[in-house]
Amino acid sequence: MGTRISLISGGASGLGLELADQLIRAGRKVMIIGRNSDKLKRAVARLEKTAGEDTVFSLPCNIGKQDDVSKVGKFLKDHDLDTEYLFNNAGKGLVTGTESSTSELIDSIFEANLKGMILLTTEILRITPPSQELTIVNIMSTSALIGRSQETIYCAAKFGARGYTEALRAELKGSKRNVIAVYPGGMKTDFWNMEGQNKDLSGFMDPAVVAEKIVSAVKASDRMLVTDITINRK
Repeated sequence: MGTRISLISGGASGLGLELADQLIRAGRKVMIIGRNSDKLKRAVARLEKTAGEDTVFSLPCNIGKQDDVSKVGKFLKDHDLDTEYLFNNAGKGLVTGTESSTSELIDSIFEANLKGMILLTTEILRITPPSQELTIVNIMSTSALIGRSQETIYCAAKFGARGYTEALRAELKGSKRNVIAVYPGGMKTDFWNMEGQNKDLSGFMDPAVVAEKIVSAVKASDRMLVTDITINRK
């Protein structure tokens, strides 16, 4: 067996970066992936201060592209890394009226929030021996639980991610794979830095606090059955 790691998509900023920090503090080794190489480098520099002598692994990756995802699998095998926890955290927001829907816009949102989750999960399942424990944590949104005005495409992608998660759990039942669904509410992250948006985030949650709650629940899954986590603002 190789070195056990936690793999986090969208790990260069926001909730993903805070998850990596919390996991390191909990004694786990991490690997973060994301599309922006510069952001990844800055994230690794921050995480290394927490990790000390432990290596923080990283790799540029657009999880919506099969070739990129295959490179992740190759990197893990080449470095003798085994995924203990897979955090499907990457995503892309969209707030716009339904009359603005275009094929390009739909493809972009579905690739980031659904297709990428499926491709990365498939690759990790493919390279992880059935004898090894694997916990898949699909981080979605409360928009996967309820439809919202001005979020039709985004909700459709997140509802799809929820359906995939529930079906995946059914398919993997009885194996050494645990599937956890996480539905967080709004957080103070760059997720909301969308063109034309001027959203008031003052009442939104701190991603560091949300990450702490998620990591605590995921760690508890080693001792008890954890399936769904919903985290809302007060």
